Amino acid sequence: MLVDMSYEELLNYLPVQYKEKDFDGFWKETVENANAEPLNEQIERIDYIVKEIEAFKVYFDGFSAGRICGYYLLPKTKPPFPVILYFHGYGDNKQKINYYLKWLLMGYAVLAIDIRGQNGESFDGRTYPPPSAVGLMTKGIFSKFDYYYRFVYMDCIKAINFLEKRDEIDIKRLCLTGLSQGGGLSLATAALDSRPKLVIAEVPYLCHYKRAVEWAEEFSNITYFEFQSIIKKFPDREKEMFRTLSYFDNLNLADRIKSHTIVSCAMKDLCTPPSTIFAVYNHIAAKKEMITMPYYGHSWETFINFEEKRLENIKKYL
Repeated sequence: MLVDMSYEELLNYLPVQYKEKDFDGFWKETVENANAEPLNEQIERIDYIVKEIEAFKVYFDGFSAGRICGYYLLPKTKPPFPVILYFHGYGDNKQKINYYLKWLLMGYAVLAIDIRGQNGESFDGRTYPPPSAVGLMTKGIFSKFDYYYRFVYMDCIKAINFLEKRDEIDIKRLCLTGLSQGGGLSLATAALDSRPKLVIAEVPYLCHYKRAVEWAEEFSNITYFEFQSIIKKFPDREKEMFRTLSYFDNLNLADRIKSHTIVSCAMKDLCTPPSTIFAVYNHIAAKKEMITMPYYGHSWETFINFEEKRLENIKKYL
């Protein structure tokens, strides 16, 4: 039994985009401002147990008062290397180097970054105007200029800038990928930057906020529930909240994507409901593919079983 719409309904689900008039101008200015900032990168070699790779911890300046940390990993073969930029899930971090060995074995370089202010080593120096609920989703929620994900999205673009500066990287063979929040960041980054060749967005978060918030339950979907929490306290500001979110919703960004895009959807997912994912997918005009997982929810079993598909598609298209 599906938890959302039927598969046939999902295929045809195309909610209207709700962009503000200055949507494109806002992002043009924001990206220009981010790209104008220096990276001030720092690279430190890691004496890693697997000697068949080169491992580094890197730091660079994020957008406006952030310092981003990541693993930069290279195979010991002849450069330039195609490269995978990996984004982790909400509240998580870049994990351990061993997770990325499979891609290095295939000849790909990897940059895996910690998202600012989450459970990793990246620093968020921003002060976000109140009010906000517990968590990250509503930080700066009543201002498009101060909203948390404005800075996160630009950190992701600055990660591409870091890679483009590296002589050993073939930036024309760049794949963005990640799961949940990482899938959503992959989509948003590809919408705001033309350099990625391939996007693999696994059960993406940050999609079709109005539908997601409507579905949110305290325990099944604690992250989207953050929006409900703030509106319970400030019910007169709901329209204001969704106005800010309109700039960051992948529903509104999807038609800007030019990369070959592969999206996965777990059909019993209560955290990133299928309708929110299909709503975004159906607005993507670029070459695309949907991989559905009928018996899965938002769980490690889902992520582990999708991994072979990710490997196949990276090998095929990158």
